[in-house]
Amino acid sequence: MSTDKTYKIKEDDICLVAYPKSGNNFLLFLVAVLLYRKKIDWATKGEMIQNASKEPIENLPSPHLVWSHASFNPTYPKVIYLVRDPRDVVISYYYHFKKYYNDNRDFDTFFQAFTEGKVGQGLWSADIDSWLDNQEKVKNGFLLIKYEDLLQNTVKEAKRIIRFLNLDRSEQEINEAVEWSSFDNMKQLEQRQQIHLNGDTQFVNKNMPFVREGKANKWKSVLSKVQEEQMNQAFHRTLTRLGYN
Repeated sequence: MSTDKTYKIKEDDICLVAYPKSGNNFLLFLVAVLLYRKKIDWATKGEMIQNASKEPIENLPSPHLVWSHASFNPTYPKVIYLVRDPRDVVISYYYHFKKYYNDNRDFDTFFQAFTEGKVGQGLWSADIDSWLDNQEKVKNGFLLIKYEDLLQNTVKEAKRIIRFLNLDRSEQEINEAVEWSSFDNMKQLEQRQQIHLNGDTQFVNKNMPFVREGKANKWKSVLSKVQEEQMNQAFHRTLTRLGYN
């Protein structure tokens, strides 16, 4: 796609940014329902939420909700930035590559590539640090959300988002948004709308779910002690900044 057709960021855009496999759709569903007072699903996501790297979507609701996996971008005017423990990210990313890219690497090989920044988006810590180091430059505000907090107390984080976006929402509206964006509901929606997640490419493994478990600290039962230490060494500074032990 030619760059002149790529979406151009607007002054009042709300940008949801995260490293891949950080719980992005969990946050997207929640924010979209809170912002627009309309329930989105896998079929309507592409009509309501703009991918920053794609062509502009016609008739987007206002203000535009834009999602991105980009490193710090000074043109993004208002940012909700989602982070997740990279020890869980690497597991989710591994299954993502198996589903969408017919990737036959075993987990140990994939893990090594991830810690070296040789997978997809690149080095996890570089992406996160680029935003943490420049958050004060986001002119209309920067809100950091931790996936683990979002999962543990979605209502509390929803209220933080509401304050950040200067919205006025009732307790009922908040609870309905939380229920709609839950993993149980997203899984149910996936069962009915698989075509919107699988597409028609020959590389997609349609037998693997897109919405998997969404749990925190899954890494404790997956990573070896050597891998735990390797991850700690690779990302120690950023893990410490975010409070991940």
